[in-house]
Amino acid sequence: MTAAASDLDRLLVAIAKIPTPWKEWPGGYPTRLDLALIDAVMSIRFRYGRERSDGSWTGARGAVLRYQKHSEHVSHSEKMSYLAGQDPVALERVLNRQKVHAGKTKASAIVEAAQRLVGIGVTEPGDLQPDNAEHRKQYIGVSGLGPITWEYLTMLLHSDGVKADTWITRFVQQALQKLVSNEEAGALVKEAAQKLEVTEKSLDHAIWSYASTGGLKINPR
Repeated sequence: MTAAASDLDRLLVAIAKIPTPWKEWPGGYPTRLDLALIDAVMSIRFRYGRERSDGSWTGARGAVLRYQKHSEHVSHSEKMSYLAGQDPVALERVLNRQKVHAGKTKASAIVEAAQRLVGIGVTEPGDLQPDNAEHRKQYIGVSGLGPITWEYLTMLLHSDGVKADTWITRFVQQALQKLVSNEEAGALVKEAAQKLEVTEKSLDHAIWSYASTGGLKINPR
């Protein structure tokens, strides 16, 4: 479905106000499905993080790096199976104790998602197919996980896309001066990327970086 020209034009005007050069997409984990999964889930309602003076990181990035060190003794072919076999309570101590909702920790959601993917033979980045309905069903079948972080997971591996989270959606809403859903915001950003002849990831990150560091007049709750 093509967005109304007026909506696209308004978004393009807002995008043109983002300082250049844009902050570059930091890259994902094209060889590590386990780390991509952890990043996708830990990113839910959580800051990306910043590097401390000692080289460690805060936020979601910090959690991923701590797990990477925690699992460095595991062979590459066993990484996903190792994650699927983690005790969620013990994994909390490596990551943190955040929750995806009141009744479920992010650690338990990560372990369940890993178990579901391993159960259908998805153990390597190349195994995960963004358009595979069964792969998507297994991921979003975990309570607390949904289509936004599913798309982000595929972006962290090998696919182009837009993670239409709160910052992206609020940026689009402010540009259009009206409310739109996450899905509508994501679709419009993809359309803008095509118009600008840039990757969806690069535009996603430019908008997110701008919006999350004060570019919006009204901060999302």
